Amino acid sequence: MRIGKTNIVKMFIVSLALLLSGSCFSQFYNKEIVAKIKVEDRGEFLDFSATAENVTPAGHNLRYDFTLFKKDGAGNVTKSSQGNRFYLEPNQKVILSSTQVNRSDEGGIIILLMIYDQDDKPVGKDRLEFKITEESIQEIKEQERQVIALPKDQAKPQDGVIINGLVIENTITKAGRDFYRYFYSEYYNREIVSPQNIEIEEVPGRGRMTRISVSVGDQLVMRFFAQPKKEYLKQIANVTLARVLAQIQRLEQQANNFKHY
Repeated sequence: MRIGKTNIVKMFIVSLALLLSGSCFSQFYNKEIVAKIKVEDRGEFLDFSATAENVTPAGHNLRYDFTLFKKDGAGNVTKSSQGNRFYLEPNQKVILSSTQVNRSDEGGIIILLMIYDQDDKPVGKDRLEFKITEESIQEIKEQERQVIALPKDQAKPQDGVIINGLVIENTITKAGRDFYRYFYSEYYNREIVSPQNIEIEEVPGRGRMTRISVSVGDQLVMRFFAQPKKEYLKQIANVTLARVLAQIQRLEQQANNFKHY
């Protein structure tokens, strides 16, 4: 919708008040529920995705508001907003919503993501503000690069380059390959980054069955006997992903504790 110029001042006063209040209480944001706006350059367009990650072992009933303020070259401001209630499983990360901006547009944008708990208390927040120029886009993209601290027992590379972990497949049956496909699809869609390799290994088990093991680095997080049923493999892939996420979060917490120490 288009907002008249007489309302622009009011809108920015409200936004400023929200941002100032957020700075006062920012230490309470993103502790248990992490709000993050992801940016993807698609050439003609910029895609902005609102994501939420639960870093606790408990589920949460939540609500989000994902708002875009866009000011064109003539000074007109438009606002678009998306929001809904959702449930976040323990150690789960999801994409809540997305919006798109034309790279050729002139002016500036403000994108705000707020996540509230079931009592409507803000628990997660992220915000982007920039003019639509090539320099600012490159700066935002650079900021979006996730830098994950190394675990204590991993030395920093000589050249300073940190390579994120890979998902390594070593399966021998169709069921194993299907499990890998379901697992990796969710892993990729949720934009998960692991500091260590994730290895999916399938070996002969009892009788005609095979056994699949999933490890993060040298830590085993899941082991089960494979079955060809599609629904079973999808379900076990989701359970495995939750355990992988929990282990990644433990590694990051260990690295942060070590860095602070």
